[in-house]
Amino acid sequence: MTSPSPTCLTLPVADGHALPVRWFPADAAPAAILLMPALGVPARFYDPLAASLQAAGVAVLVMEQRGHGDSRPQASRQADFGYREALTHDIPAMIAFLRRQDATRPVHLMGHSLGGHYAVMTAGRLPGDIAGVIISACGSAWIGGFSGRTRRQLLLLTWLIPPLTALLGYYPGDKVGFGGREARRLMRDWLHLARRDRYVATGLDEDLEAGIPRYEGPVLALRMTDDDFAPEAAMEAVLRRLRRARVTRRVLDAATLGDRADHFRWVRSPQAVTAEVIAWLDARAPA
Repeated sequence: MTSPSPTCLTLPVADGHALPVRWFPADAAPAAILLMPALGVPARFYDPLAASLQAAGVAVLVMEQRGHGDSRPQASRQADFGYREALTHDIPAMIAFLRRQDATRPVHLMGHSLGGHYAVMTAGRLPGDIAGVIISACGSAWIGGFSGRTRRQLLLLTWLIPPLTALLGYYPGDKVGFGGREARRLMRDWLHLARRDRYVATGLDEDLEAGIPRYEGPVLALRMTDDDFAPEAAMEAVLRRLRRARVTRRVLDAATLGDRADHFRWVRSPQAVTAEVIAWLDARAPA
């Protein structure tokens, strides 16, 4: 059976940028999800997950990251951006779009890896605009949350990123094997997390860490058992920020997923994740 195709739109944001999105509407949906990708991953990668959630009755908007997929321009010495643009322009524009579709429908943020960090930071900045947060395969890049081979890889990345971005004007993640072609300011923001376990958006005069503990809404945290990039310690480093939130933790293994329980395969085999999300939403729906 062929999955339904999304409606592909381009939404204007406050700084004049136009951001592609993939819209999976659902008639009379009780909830809407803004789905945000991992570092370097195009929005179309999430079509199976979005279609699965749509089939379960949830409206889903998949946000393209600047410079990826159908978004232009790509990162370069002339085209630079980071967390600031995502947090202050892109995500608020996506939430506003979902509000225009149905102002009575609660909006939930769902993020994979980097997208999960955006969801958590947005929960701290705009708690009144969202009904809940879902993070999946999302762990802090903080080196202290890792051991063994993955820790060594992250250490190497923290050494490589500054000279590579200075030389090229962008980070060549597609050549390095971590992320995609990324803007240098975005990777500078990522380095703050890897080295200091702190959220920083370069150019944004705001303490992003301060607002997160004030968020009191529901959170669903989905961890994959064989995820080298989001092991338990790394995910807990994210969740400890949400001290007042009502956190539900779920751990999914290969048997449950019907596929490898790693950082990416759950997106392509989304039935188990969809079931967890729907059960979590249903538990919070008004009687």
